[in-house]
Amino acid sequence: MKLVQLWAAVLPFIAVNLNCFARAESQSLPACSSDCLAQLLPQSTCSADDQQCICTNHDLTTKLELCVAVNCTVKEGLTTLNVTSTECGAPIRDQTSLSIILPSIGFGALIFVAIRIYTRLFITQPGLGLDDWATILLACATIPVNIGSILLGIAGLGKDIWTLEFDKITRILYLFYIQEIVYIFCISMTKICLLLFYLRIFPSKRMRTIIKISCGVTFCYGVAFIFALAFQCSPVSYNWNGWDGEHRGTCVQKNTLVVTAAALNIVLDAWVIALPIPKVLRLQASITTKLQVIFMFSVGFLITGVSIYRTIMLKIFATSTNATWDQAAGGYWSVIEVDVGLFCVCLPAVRSLLGHVMPSVFGSTKGTSSAGQPLSNLSGSHHQHHLRPPRSSVVGGRSDANASFTQLIDMDVSGSLKSHG
Repeated sequence: MKLVQLWAAVLPFIAVNLNCFARAESQSLPACSSDCLAQLLPQSTCSADDQQCICTNHDLTTKLELCVAVNCTVKEGLTTLNVTSTECGAPIRDQTSLSIILPSIGFGALIFVAIRIYTRLFITQPGLGLDDWATILLACATIPVNIGSILLGIAGLGKDIWTLEFDKITRILYLFYIQEIVYIFCISMTKICLLLFYLRIFPSKRMRTIIKISCGVTFCYGVAFIFALAFQCSPVSYNWNGWDGEHRGTCVQKNTLVVTAAALNIVLDAWVIALPIPKVLRLQASITTKLQVIFMFSVGFLITGVSIYRTIMLKIFATSTNATWDQAAGGYWSVIEVDVGLFCVCLPAVRSLLGHVMPSVFGSTKGTSSAGQPLSNLSGSHHQHHLRPPRSSVVGGRSDANASFTQLIDMDVSGSLKSHG
């Protein structure tokens, strides 16, 4: 946090509350602000016991702002504001509970990971694929994100910065720095998990090429912004101790960096989530099955919606410097985005489990393909590593990959289907 920006946000509050506190002459005020008040009050048109006049005197307020800016440090200014706002009965804002409660609920997303693993191992029994291991890695990464949010709430994220002890301000900024880096890793892994799942179910060579390119772009996005956020300040410790004006260091335009990362994340989210929908629309399956599969993929747009709202919160933060208050919304919405993403990547396996338990409701095609072929005709021998579509499914020289796609959605078969022609 830049010293000049912090003063810009804090000084108006200091000026008004110094006026309100004129009668108290508290010894807890820093000497610099007491001197400003003692010097300027006799020059004003207000008496020391006329609180309403003092609070509404614009000329006095302006002069106090300038005096405190010249003579007080950041810590002295925050101490002054804390003392005077308390004496004047200013409302105490507190949103710390959201940073604590929402991540606690978010741990429930881990249940869906367990369901996914159980389904893979005991229901569909293809074994764990690369997308499953990626999901496990993502689940492990969401744990520190949720724990970090709880620690931030306990430290005071969601309160005005002048109400906090100085060591807690430093602690919040330190935890938030770590959260930013782990967040980028998680949202990148969410997209990679979905793309690896697409590789499992799509046989089309062209589609698989698009998916692999998307994986590469997402990987580069993650590496680039993890590196950029990790080294946005020099020295690195300036990220969390530069707020007090007592340390030396430099930072890039942090708000520009964060908003750019958020905007690119929204674009990648929309691309990855929309990628399979055109293919689903061409499925040779019942309307019910199509709707269920489309809904399953479209739920991922929740991630995009959360990303957009989070970006709006970051934009608000970019124009304010009351970090421990203004970062709160962006903080817990980041956690929501990560948890919703983990839930979305587990939805296909959840649908497979529901299709096994309630095949009449969820339109399982376990016994037959959408082309009317028994599954045994498609699977071949037990030693066959790749399933191939039957000759009868070839139309116009192209294999009916739609049938295979439907089966793989329902069964999560680990092998990919090769299309011919």
